[in-house]
Amino acid sequence: MKITDFDISRQAFVYGAIHMLSNHLQILGDRIDPTISSKQWFLLVVVSKFKEAPPNVSDVADVLCTSRQNVKKMANILEKRGFLNMKTDKNDLRSTQLFLTEKCSNYFKSREQKETEYIERIFSGIDNNALELLCNELKKLLENTDKLLENDINAES
Repeated sequence: MKITDFDISRQAFVYGAIHMLSNHLQILGDRIDPTISSKQWFLLVVVSKFKEAPPNVSDVADVLCTSRQNVKKMANILEKRGFLNMKTDKNDLRSTQLFLTEKCSNYFKSREQKETEYIERIFSGIDNNALELLCNELKKLLENTDKLLENDINAES
């Protein structure tokens, strides 16, 4: 039996499907290359998107919606494997900045073709209009969940 067989509301279907997609994407992403997990890969991608200055652990944790401890744990593993370096921020000794290594850049270049094929296969059969709509609706869901998280944090204070 699949979730598509259940008699549930559209909202319940979308909620369940997002969880299932998350699991599927993690499993499939982990199969692309056994060198790093899909979560580690995503952490490296997030670090690479900070152009002005290297991010610190908290910056990356905020983007990934996870704890600093989780980011630090993954960063330690990635540092041991040579994909990034962690350095104490000269301006704030409590802050640890994350720097990608040359090994990481070379690794991403070597994966580029596999990643392109992977993404194309996942989005196969979805035209640009549907993809645009999906992007817009996912942004709304992310905004809604961000607001809920902020309200929970404010309620705890």
